[in-house]
Amino acid sequence: MEEGEPPGYNNHQHPASAMTDLIAQIASDEILDQAYQWICRTRCHYHYNGDVWHLRRWWGEKKPILQQQLRAGQYRFRELRLIQGRERTVEWWSSLDALVLKAITLVLTAHLSPHLSDRCFHLAGHGGLKGAVREVSEHLRDHKFVFRTDVKGYYASINHDIHFRLLSESVQDEIVLDLLWQYLKRSVANDCVYTSYQQGISLGCPLSPLMGALYLKPLDDRMAAMGCFYVRFMDDWVVLAPTRWKLRAAIKAVNEVMEELLVVKHPDKTFIGRVDRGFDFLGYRFLPTGLTVALKTVERCLAKVAQLYEQCASDQRIGTYLRRWWQWVCSGVNLATSGIFTCF
Repeated sequence: MEEGEPPGYNNHQHPASAMTDLIAQIASDEILDQAYQWICRTRCHYHYNGDVWHLRRWWGEKKPILQQQLRAGQYRFRELRLIQGRERTVEWWSSLDALVLKAITLVLTAHLSPHLSDRCFHLAGHGGLKGAVREVSEHLRDHKFVFRTDVKGYYASINHDIHFRLLSESVQDEIVLDLLWQYLKRSVANDCVYTSYQQGISLGCPLSPLMGALYLKPLDDRMAAMGCFYVRFMDDWVVLAPTRWKLRAAIKAVNEVMEELLVVKHPDKTFIGRVDRGFDFLGYRFLPTGLTVALKTVERCLAKVAQLYEQCASDQRIGTYLRRWWQWVCSGVNLATSGIFTCF
């Protein structure tokens, strides 16, 4: 096996006759056109020198070439660019690569859906953040104990070999697996310094939420086998238990799975105890008296208001932000509003 090749993978060249249904879907007119419309929407605000405008200008000529490369297993992702802002750092994929990743996402979302747990709420059609919050809130009365945690540095700690093994169990298409291996083993350029990543997946990539869901599939399966009440949103999850014994068994199982996946719990975001003590999850505070907003959520809101004030934003703009924030906080959940929260 050559350096940089996925485990059990022998050849980067694939005859056209070996094309399977998955890569045929990815390279189809329907999927590529959807991905093209997506890249046009998401990058419509880019600078006029951005590569998305070149892609849009020559899409008619580029599309058949791209389809041929994908079907033959000859497409190669370019290196990413590291863009450092004042508040965050972004790994930027070229527009054509982002389009291909979106096409892969569209196809694999449908393909992997039967293999993924319905308790993974961040996936499309599974209820989203508010659905996860409602699910936990509605089942508090039936349980006395809670275990809430998440993974420390989740995206950055994902092991490539473990992830590829999990992918190989659900994806039997060498061309698609080759593309996924390239996605994992990305190379990032920063001031002419190139870094090849041996661990972790890319932030801000359309494929990453799906890949993040798949990596914790062993945890989903283990919780389902134990019959635990379990809700996960990306790498945040809650386990509710009626007895202390069942809670301890769930914690032991979680620790075993996390050890197998080579990830660790975030010490500052882990809570084990009685439900009636209250706990935070996804920006909300769960209490016996009802659901309210977590203190950290309010603090982030106030920090944003302070930032707007420092930028000399008008009272109208600040008021609009606060109203929209409060509308989002209240929407989709039964919030127990009182005190400071009603002032918004």
